Amino acid sequence: MSHWVARLLALLAQGTPVVRMAVADVQGSAPREPGASLLFWRDRAGQLHSLGSVGGGRLEARSTEIARYLLDAPGSGQSGATPAPARRRVERFTLGASLGQCCGGVVQMYWERFDEPGQARYLLPEQAPHARAAGAAAPLRYCALDGSDAEYRLTADAAQASGLPAPAFAGRAALLRTATGAYFVERLAHDDIALWLHGAGHVGRALVHVLDQLPFCITWVDSRPELLAQAMAELPVVRRGQIQACPEEPDLACGAAPADAWHLVMTHCHDQDLRICEALLASGRFGFLGMIGSRTKAARFVHRLRNQGYAPERIARLVCPIGIDGIADKRPAAIAIAVAAQLLQHHCAAAADARSAAAQRAPAAFSS
Repeated sequence: MSHWVARLLALLAQGTPVVRMAVADVQGSAPREPGASLLFWRDRAGQLHSLGSVGGGRLEARSTEIARYLLDAPGSGQSGATPAPARRRVERFTLGASLGQCCGGVVQMYWERFDEPGQARYLLPEQAPHARAAGAAAPLRYCALDGSDAEYRLTADAAQASGLPAPAFAGRAALLRTATGAYFVERLAHDDIALWLHGAGHVGRALVHVLDQLPFCITWVDSRPELLAQAMAELPVVRRGQIQACPEEPDLACGAAPADAWHLVMTHCHDQDLRICEALLASGRFGFLGMIGSRTKAARFVHRLRNQGYAPERIARLVCPIGIDGIADKRPAAIAIAVAAQLLQHHCAAAADARSAAAQRAPAAFSS
């Protein structure tokens, strides 16, 4: 599931109220796209926290002020005579005229307060990540904006059959209005990449931190249970629930990975690295396969794989060294940044292709 959903659920499980703000609609130039989210909450010590971004600058500052009001207003999440403020809210900002931002576009923002896990039930994936049938449309979440708590999770066909506005938008979220009502609608596309990280050494630990808040669902594999447990313990509590620890032999664990998972190989042993690559190249069940190492290591691995009968086109799918060009720094944090940048390049290219295909199938949403 999306990283913000996992974090939201972890906070609600601790009894912490959370306000989520999201970009609902964009006209013209804006810092972020529809669906961009930020979570805002106060811990038990009274300290305010946020996760994510809706674009920064005055738009985010003003949006956070409204989120703070929803979090702290009298009656919020409490019983008694004092009425609670509306759980949901939408507001329109002209970035140049009202906020002084140079983007110049128009953004409509959406806020929603959550007090207990049941309120997030429509955000939960129906199946495990990547288990949905290829080509199946993501379900839609409709949130009424008439002051009620009406909410629906439906397919596009079911939504239209129920009299809800047609979901004719290409992105992740939109405001849809009809003569009978208005809705914030988002696609519940749990499209985070399943990333299997093989190795809990210095670079693996640095990479896990760099990938926080990025669209990757991590399974962390290492054959040394004590070291993996220690690495997991170094993470913030709400972060640990987002990472699946797998203390098994990495080459054996590969068989449990989804067929389109991405794999990064950086174990403590070259022979183990080779076994992982052999297992994945033999099955062909992966979306991306990258291995840490020098060009000399890459050449040796290619030579050994050829001698074992692997076809050149299969070997060519192995990316080694990993990381974008131009970063010679060998510190673990620097390597992690270079690798994360490479992963984002691949992810953004795939997402752009998907948006282009969706835009050709559906017209832009109408909202006012």
